[in-house]
Amino acid sequence: MLLAEKTWEQGELFPSVTAADKLFTRRLLENYMKNKQMVEAFAQKTTLPDQMQRVYQSKKEEVENIELAFNLIQDPDVKRIIEHRFFKLKRYSTTVVYFENIMSGSTVDRYIDNGVGAIADSLKLWGIIS
Repeated sequence: MLLAEKTWEQGELFPSVTAADKLFTRRLLENYMKNKQMVEAFAQKTTLPDQMQRVYQSKKEEVENIELAFNLIQDPDVKRIIEHRFFKLKRYSTTVVYFENIMSGSTVDRYIDNGVGAIADSLKLWGIIS
């Protein structure tokens, strides 16, 4: 079956992002830095036991997919806020304060939601989340 032939919900060619997809993606983003550090640490080792090798491969793919999906975000403001909040591992309140001179807290909230949604959309399209 060709991808264009498959439909999800009411004639959609691509699946819609649900609230559960966004929540799952937010958790992936919240664990991004920890997983990236783990991948970098494992990459330094010359040999890894089988279980560690499986974890390494899994987390490496997860980190790469998140980075790729992040890089596909079109809006530069959304991208900056997602980077500040999740990739620089800043708390939500710190992120709001950091951007308060150029936008309101509700705008920061909306941009975070848009960014998480954009990343979730890519991950869902690629079959990483269902």
